[in-house]
Amino acid sequence: MHLIPFYVVDRDLAAAETRVIHLFAPHEGIPAGDYSLVEFYCPDPDCDCRRVMLNIVEEKEIDRFLASISYGFDRYEEKAGPFLDSLNPQSEYARALLRLVDRLVLSDPHYVARLERHYALVKQAASDPDHPAYHKLQKVLADDAEQFPLPWPSRKPRRKPLKRKRRPRRKRRK
Repeated sequence: MHLIPFYVVDRDLAAAETRVIHLFAPHEGIPAGDYSLVEFYCPDPDCDCRRVMLNIVEEKEIDRFLASISYGFDRYEEKAGPFLDSLNPQSEYARALLRLVDRLVLSDPHYVARLERHYALVKQAASDPDHPAYHKLQKVLADDAEQFPLPWPSRKPRRKPLKRKRRPRRKRRK
C-alpha cells in the first residue's frame, strides 16, 4: 500500500497548513534551516489505521526525506508512536528530528487535531467519486505509483553504466 501526500487531496490547504520548524542555530546536531513536515496518509477508504507519516524535508533540499515519523492518533494503542518508520531510509538527523517533532509539534493538541482532520479529508476523498482527487487515489490503491509524481524534482535511481563492447583498435599505418 502506498501512502499519499496530503497535497494530492487538497493542495491549497496543504500549502497553508504544512507545519515548518525554523532552526536559527544548530540543534542537537541538526543544522540550522527550515524543516517542513510533509503529511502522508493511507488512501484506502476501508482502512481505519488512524495514522499519519510525517516526512521531514529541509527546504533547501526538498528531494530528500531526512526522517519518516509514524504517528497514530489513538494514543493508547501499542504502536501509537511517534517512531521512526523502519521501512523508510532515515538520515543521520532522524533521531534528533524525532525528538524535536515529538517535543515541539506533536505536543500541540491543535496540530494533532489538524492532522486528524486531514486524515478524515483523505478518507472522504478516497470514497467520493465526485472528489477531484478520487481517481488519483484509486490509481494508488491499484498500486499504480507511476501516476503519482511528487510535486518537486526527485532524484532518479542511478543506473549502472552500460558496458560497451570495445571495437578492436585499428593498426596505424606508418
